[in-house]
Amino acid sequence: MKNNNVTLKDVAKIAGVSVPTVSRVINNEKYVSELVKEKVLSVVKELHYEPQWNARSLRLKRSNTIGIIIPNVSDYFFGSIVLSVENFFRKKGKDIILFNTSNNEEIEERAIKLAISKRVEGIVLATILKNEKKLKNLIDNFGIPIVVTDNKLSLEKVDQVLSDDIGGSYKLIEHLIKDHNYKRIACISGPLDESSGYEKLEGYKKALIEFNLPVDQDLIKIAYWKKDLAYHATKELLNYKNKPDAIYCMNANMLIGCLRYLIENKINVPDDLAIVTFDDYDFVSVLNPPVTSLKRIDIEMGKIAAELLFDRIEGKVGDYKIVRISSDIVKRRSCGCNF
Repeated sequence: MKNNNVTLKDVAKIAGVSVPTVSRVINNEKYVSELVKEKVLSVVKELHYEPQWNARSLRLKRSNTIGIIIPNVSDYFFGSIVLSVENFFRKKGKDIILFNTSNNEEIEERAIKLAISKRVEGIVLATILKNEKKLKNLIDNFGIPIVVTDNKLSLEKVDQVLSDDIGGSYKLIEHLIKDHNYKRIACISGPLDESSGYEKLEGYKKALIEFNLPVDQDLIKIAYWKKDLAYHATKELLNYKNKPDAIYCMNANMLIGCLRYLIENKINVPDDLAIVTFDDYDFVSVLNPPVTSLKRIDIEMGKIAAELLFDRIEGKVGDYKIVRISSDIVKRRSCGCNF
């Protein structure tokens, strides 16, 4: 349990160092030895000290900088959002600080606090944070505008730009059933404690139910957006006695893992197995065969998020918005279409 009465002076006294040294350790600055750093962090942990970021923020003027926080810098989707946001704000004469959280909640929380300490004017946040109370406290304490992308939150004081995950998944599964008569459609899913994973799965289930097909839990594999887990999920699905006749990958990253298994085991697409994916990136359309997907919206999502954030920074008042972006299906040969 944290103690809000603990100060930098208290930490410095017990650690046997100066207050500026404690400050440098907390802000992860240079010129502090590893031995001193470990000693200070040990005392910080022992005293449950938490930096008073709001007090620091009030003492400092805002910069001309925007923070972008994403869970995976190597992911095509998030990379495109970053480029779109950056392009918008560069034209406004603002600089960008990019934080990669590696799908780690603790790193994300630190990234938000670090962005605040760097006096950013606003943040575009692709969050995986499950504890919404922490984010709410940060928003309430600092008043820095935040626009959330990708995963929906139940917070009131943030704008959110999201894809129509339910509708998009529904379109893909409807196409497999209605146009190709597939009956056993497997799903390689993202984590269900993120709205993007949960809602995509809801769209998948909705289509099956509306076409009177069973929702078979054995055909749903959680691969957490990762290639290697999607590879093993595909292997497990195709080792069933009653194999699926189609697989839906919730993102292009997991599609790569799925296709790697199929190629290694000489499983032909779409003759042996149909494949569709939610994401459409350049490589998706040039695979052999090209993969059926949804038209990409990442550039548009980044642009809208940047516009909303800029309006908040400029003091344009109004209700906080949740913008849902829908996407059309792009039919290609991986599902059996002759395109």
